Amino acid sequence: MEMERFPLYRWWKAHEIERIWPETLLKMKEIYYVAACSRFMTMSFIKDHAWVLTSGGIGASAMLLHSKGSLFPVFNGKTDIAPPFFLERALKNITLCSLQGLSEEVGMLEAMLTPLGIAGREAVNFKLMTLERNPSPIKTPAGLSFRRAEKSDIDELLPLQAAYEKEEVLPTGAILDIRVCRCNLERIITKEKSLVALLDGRVIGKINTNAKSYSRCQIGGVYVLPEHRGKGVASSLTAIFSRILLAENKGVNLFVNVNNTGARKAYTRCGFQELADYRIVYI
Repeated sequence: MEMERFPLYRWWKAHEIERIWPETLLKMKEIYYVAACSRFMTMSFIKDHAWVLTSGGIGASAMLLHSKGSLFPVFNGKTDIAPPFFLERALKNITLCSLQGLSEEVGMLEAMLTPLGIAGREAVNFKLMTLERNPSPIKTPAGLSFRRAEKSDIDELLPLQAAYEKEEVLPTGAILDIRVCRCNLERIITKEKSLVALLDGRVIGKINTNAKSYSRCQIGGVYVLPEHRGKGVASSLTAIFSRILLAENKGVNLFVNVNNTGARKAYTRCGFQELADYRIVYI
């Protein structure tokens, strides 16, 4: 019955030689899909999966991207999505830890997965925010300085990274593995752009990119020690870091927990505007 509603729609798995189909789809509304773009641009077509929905052979209309245990819906605002019946078979052979994406599209995906016996155990809601031009001027607190994070900072930054992951990344009840945390930090310093805030020579805050698409960067990992919050450190750190990214002709995205009112105010002071609702569902 469901298939009759979508007679021209067909899901198929894209291989590397066919990457132009999902790539074209991602570029259409890239600003909403920076995280998915980043995963796609670095994906292994052996370990990861890109399932594309086509209509009458005239182009890609939607995609499901599976990468490192996360499933990203890329529906491009469409609501008439043919049910991905193939997932019942595919999920027997892949790991699924989370669903990530625009809130409405994640909700649609949850509804598609429920009949397959897959349900989320926790959901976290965010605001997707964007910045297109140099941020508003921010007064830097006295004595505060900034520089790029270096490998020699790892030991000093590790407590901040661990606290950030506990507060912002790990689902409720998950236990932090400090070894994995250190590996994450080493990867960030080696492969991502990052900046630290120092007060009297001591690192009190950090920020980094955590994804990049074709013409945009996504900020993440923003953390300021609790005793230094509410003093403009996060705003200054974000503003300076955003200028660096914008100077490279990259638009800037980030998403922030809807309940983190302090961070939302800090980003708004920098000139970020709320664009859409974003959601992560842990399976």
